[in-house]
Amino acid sequence: MAMKQQSKPRQFRRTHLREWRKHRRLTQEQAAERIGIDYTTLGRIERGLVPYSQGLLEAAASAYDCEPWDLLNVDPSKEGEVVDLTRLLKEADPSDRQAI
Repeated sequence: MAMKQQSKPRQFRRTHLREWRKHRRLTQEQAAERIGIDYTTLGRIERGLVPYSQGLLEAAASAYDCEPWDLLNVDPSKEGEVVDLTRLLKEADPSDRQAI
């Protein structure tokens, strides 16, 4: 008799949702309420077990006071040049942005 192998759960693209939530000092329950989803779903998205949507990124960005791009590319828990440069670039006027 062949034994059924357990498959590893699929991992979706990594986000920094958890880091932004913690940076804003929110529990999963508080964040999920602001975003408009169940906290268990938020936890599964943070762990990469279920996919996120553009709508979720926009709602989370609004809840965490950042941009959707930040949730995918900026880890607020890491201080340093990359995070600082990202913020400077976003805040620069268009002519400076192109030069940067």
